[in-house]
Amino acid sequence: MSYLRRKLCGSLGSGLFLALVLSACGTAPATPVVYRSNQVVEESSVVQSLQKQLREREKRIDELESQLNILKMIDQDVQVRRKPARTPATLTPSE
Repeated sequence: MSYLRRKLCGSLGSGLFLALVLSACGTAPATPVVYRSNQVVEESSVVQSLQKQLREREKRIDELESQLNILKMIDQDVQVRRKPARTPATLTPSE
């Protein structure tokens, strides 16, 4: 009789344990559920914002490159004008 009682208690305990494990699998996640459409809209607006920032940066880079090229031309012009006009050493001064 004790064998039958042990077997019955073991089966009952295993059943309760299995029920507990299965009920834990069905619990809701701790993080809130985000609907896919909302997520797509948010990602789309982020992408558009980043694309706008990229265009603005590229425009600023183009402006700075243009200014740099102008400054290089001015610097070259100043260097050309700075070179003193030397008289050749072979010429003798007139008296």
